[in-house]
Amino acid sequence: MTPAIHVEHLTRRFGAFVAVDDVSMDVQTGEVFGFLGSNGAGKSTTIRMLCGLLRPTSGRAVVGGVDVGRDPEGVKRRIGYMSQRFSLYEPLTVDQNITFYAGLYGVEGDRLKARRDFVLTMAGLHGREHQRARTLSGGWRQRLALGCALLHEPPILFLDEPTGGVDPVSRRDFWRLIRTLASQGTTVLVTTHHLEEAAQCDRLAIIHAGQLAVLGTPAALTADGRSLEDTFIDVVTRARSEGRP
Repeated sequence: MTPAIHVEHLTRRFGAFVAVDDVSMDVQTGEVFGFLGSNGAGKSTTIRMLCGLLRPTSGRAVVGGVDVGRDPEGVKRRIGYMSQRFSLYEPLTVDQNITFYAGLYGVEGDRLKARRDFVLTMAGLHGREHQRARTLSGGWRQRLALGCALLHEPPILFLDEPTGGVDPVSRRDFWRLIRTLASQGTTVLVTTHHLEEAAQCDRLAIIHAGQLAVLGTPAALTADGRSLEDTFIDVVTRARSEGRP
């Protein structure tokens, strides 16, 4: 089966600094694939390359059958992307944000009506259509951002630390949405530094100092009775002993 995301020796340098160092992996269709790592590990830089927002220094990535280096605009049409920070326009209302993103994705007419109702239902925002985004709670804001990323029904979804700053109940509800999307065939790549979120992924990559250190299912990574936290600490400790911060 052709993977939804195929990555070969992906590298990104900023001058002498190597932010992403020779990463290779595949993500299968309908899989929830997690990137676990501390701040500055290279997670967001990798996602930005896979979304066509940042050109790789070397290596190759194919997302949804499109080569990222050759056709970054083609990749953008096949994905949904939710950035680490709140990615919508806070002075605009809920409805105005939906309409704006629908215009960007070319969603209009009857399809827009159906997708607007989907977003409002999924985010629990019926009755708040005229409320400005900046006045929403963290959980509602994140669900609205997710809904706008899904307006054009992309087969692949990139979520960069999507639950930052939200309460535990909202985080739980958000992950229920992720699992529902995956069960319907959407491929989800999500970055996190929360171990409890990482444990909910189908497969998990631990990235540190720009390198992919460990890859496997959460069950496989804890098969010896050790926790994900133990595995993560081992990765960081080993890297530091090798002179990588």
